[in-house]
Amino acid sequence: MLLTRRVIPLFLLTLTIGLAGCGGTGDRGPQGVAGAPGVNADAIATIGEGAIIIDGAAAGDPKESIYVRKAGHGPKTIVLIPGNNTSGAAFDGMMGFFRSVDALNDAYTVYAFDYRGSGKSSYNRKITSLRDFAVDFEKVMNRIDGFPTSGVTLVGYSMGFGAALEMVIANPGRYANVVSLAGIGTRGVRVGFNAGQAGTDTAGHSWADGDWVTVANDAAGLAGTGFQQRSWQGDQRTYANVQATWDAVVYNDILKYDIGKAFTPAAVTDPTFRASPNYSGSLLDGFTIQYMPESLYYSHKFNVSPVNVVKPAPNADGSVVTIPGDGRLGALFNGKRAMLVKATTDFAAWRGDQVIYDNYTATSKYDLKRAGANVTAVMINPNQGFDHGFPVAQPLATVRLIDTFIKGDISAPGAASALGGVGIALYPNAETAWESDIFTGF
Repeated sequence: MLLTRRVIPLFLLTLTIGLAGCGGTGDRGPQGVAGAPGVNADAIATIGEGAIIIDGAAAGDPKESIYVRKAGHGPKTIVLIPGNNTSGAAFDGMMGFFRSVDALNDAYTVYAFDYRGSGKSSYNRKITSLRDFAVDFEKVMNRIDGFPTSGVTLVGYSMGFGAALEMVIANPGRYANVVSLAGIGTRGVRVGFNAGQAGTDTAGHSWADGDWVTVANDAAGLAGTGFQQRSWQGDQRTYANVQATWDAVVYNDILKYDIGKAFTPAAVTDPTFRASPNYSGSLLDGFTIQYMPESLYYSHKFNVSPVNVVKPAPNADGSVVTIPGDGRLGALFNGKRAMLVKATTDFAAWRGDQVIYDNYTATSKYDLKRAGANVTAVMINPNQGFDHGFPVAQPLATVRLIDTFIKGDISAPGAASALGGVGIALYPNAETAWESDIFTGF
């Protein structure tokens, strides 16, 4: 299921699926929230955070409380969408720099939302697609006084890029720019089994090494996804288990994780980042999550391209797994700019992004161009402290790159400088050799 034929230890394969693991100026009015029962208008307007109560997705659904964080007071609006197993708190480091750097504080107004089922938001009704998150956020934005109806920059981290694409589909006129930070891509992310995960789930279905979770029946798919994630979810979601998972897969490059040693925290050769509040905060954030396994299953089922993703071989029971492409991107990105940012995956040295494979980004570039966007891909060389967790581990560099992109067409020197002088490969919109319509991200 990986992009190379190299044999990866089963423990690590168990961890690589389902982790955190996605503008113009626009006119804006006063930064308050429309008055309504249960809306914490003063908190968001004055101290920068609070809850907004929204109606449920369908008639009869309970209301939800969506928590909002705000930084800055500038004319350009950015919305940050978190990854799987995270809430808006994942962006605390980035939000701190939007507040503390005067030029950024004066240029941008930045919002970070807690998904329904994460952080300080409620989870009164389980999601049935990534679109549910998008609908929630659209309702929240419509409740904020003066929130722009155009020119907004969407930034999606990991699963959040899928939610961001759903937000554009729901209201394309609101957004001018879209940024993917290690995003799952236009064709989602696959949930598959290795030998260490095989077995029989709570619904009685047996899963074998190499199987993909099926999508014909959501209840069966959710049961399979929950079973695949059992080693570190539910009553196994202990601090030690989350830490071991994040160290090995999400923060492997910043921590200089050594796969030649035992797979324990003691194998970490660079403890500096582990002493930071961003690190500990990201681990604790995982204990607020209620939306798993729904979020991972619907990320697996997510495919807004016009191309079906078909498992190369049938499952062990003979079933053929196809993730249908619904083609909903259409031409909705006409006139929009997109930037796709990811650390290059290096399986041999266990560096770079071990969650989102490079081909996810290559096919996303192709799909977004086909939908009308002007797309630049920035691939960060491995072994430079950038991995799947780079928005948390490298918040200032991430903020500077977003700022550079919003200010104009990004160049290789501009991107490298924003990221602190690291080595990158930049693929501009005109490039066609690296981007691909062929999905091999499994």
